Amino acid sequence: MKSRLPILAISVALLAGAAVAAPPVNNADPSAVTWAEHVAPILHANCVSCHRPGQTAPMSLLSYDETRPWAKSIRKVTTDRTMPPWFANPEHGAFVEDPSLTDAEIETLNRWVAAGAPAGDLAQAPEPPSFSSEWKLGPPDLVYTAPEYHVSDDIEDHYEWLQVDNPVDEERWIRAIEIHPGFVEGVHHQLTYLAPPDATLAGVQSATGTLDLTFVGGWGPGVAPLQFADGHGMRMPPNSTLFFQMHYHKTPGPGTGGTDQTTMGLYFHDEKPENVVETLWLVDPTLNIPAGDADYHSWSSFTTEHEAVLFDFTPHMHLRGKAMTFTAEYPDGRKEVLLDVPNYDFNWQLTYTPTEPRVIPAGTTIRVDAKFDNSTDNLTNPDPTSNVTWGEATTDEMMVGFIHYTFSDRTQQTNMPTFIVPDALKEQIEQVREFRRKQREAAAAAAAETSGG
Repeated sequence: MKSRLPILAISVALLAGAAVAAPPVNNADPSAVTWAEHVAPILHANCVSCHRPGQTAPMSLLSYDETRPWAKSIRKVTTDRTMPPWFANPEHGAFVEDPSLTDAEIETLNRWVAAGAPAGDLAQAPEPPSFSSEWKLGPPDLVYTAPEYHVSDDIEDHYEWLQVDNPVDEERWIRAIEIHPGFVEGVHHQLTYLAPPDATLAGVQSATGTLDLTFVGGWGPGVAPLQFADGHGMRMPPNSTLFFQMHYHKTPGPGTGGTDQTTMGLYFHDEKPENVVETLWLVDPTLNIPAGDADYHSWSSFTTEHEAVLFDFTPHMHLRGKAMTFTAEYPDGRKEVLLDVPNYDFNWQLTYTPTEPRVIPAGTTIRVDAKFDNSTDNLTNPDPTSNVTWGEATTDEMMVGFIHYTFSDRTQQTNMPTFIVPDALKEQIEQVREFRRKQREAAAAAAAETSGG
């Protein structure tokens, strides 16, 4: 894989020729669609959160002068709905994050290009959105800063675990999370985990490390800050150890490196909220995708014993991932698609939040089905001649469906399932947990004996 973001491939490959091909500006026709009156409001509302300096997009669309060279390319990628990036099937629900343009907005852009991309009266153009605040959610209650990590020029794909200082020694309840990567050009995504106080950086990566990691939230291109519903929050136990898992992915070569220092802002409730939120992982680490298989199927499921409230869904696969569906199978036999992503794109790690939380009755099975394409038909496939199994590298694969959820009955919120794997692996995982627990206890006992002697 030679480019980190699809917007680079689309905007540079598809758009480069368009930068010199648009017809000349002609403002003579007062009825023509203009940038100032018609186009700027569309771009400001839907595009410039990424298309501005310092963000992931390769060009800024804040001003007319910046936008004008890309007129034809804008028409192309909006007409085929490549941009803004959105992958949910509209037949199965509405989602908060949906940036899709309306048919009328796309028609306006088409008319603007057909008219010669005229500027109009720039004095009457709306001011671009303000991005003066460093934090979209306002000043955090606490800012966590990761150690600096240098991403060298030769790195193409690399995972790095970083331990981040946590000054909080009491129980806190998280209501929102906002993450800022320091080296945007090189960070593919970031995941934040809480661990017990005795967890160590070496431990989480070793055979004797803890499996007791709680996924809090993360960052990826296009991902908005995470805010839990009013009256809901995620528990951060006293003296929690905090880890960032950083995935660096870029085109290698001279001058492509940089220094990353990712920061995270946490926003806390003043007291324990009424409801506890957990992250449910529906995974299949047993996947084994044969070379050349264009339609490999993987799945995982969870049956809830209590009425549950589902807040959002996040599909996660790598380069062979091509589709993922979240389905509710109700006790009365009905089935309902909660989220369908028929054309998954690894470069956009998007979360899909229904406009209203989904409430499912006790006895409902939540099933995640994923499809993978390991054939030559998949243009992002780095090697269709290789079998592919679970692994952290981009050239490996994963199948994870994340869901933030809670139980409606608050008395049941103290022991909510989080990590769901196939039945064949459950006993093995419990054995590993027990082994690691005994290893930590033995090490603590040996340290106590040494200090006491």
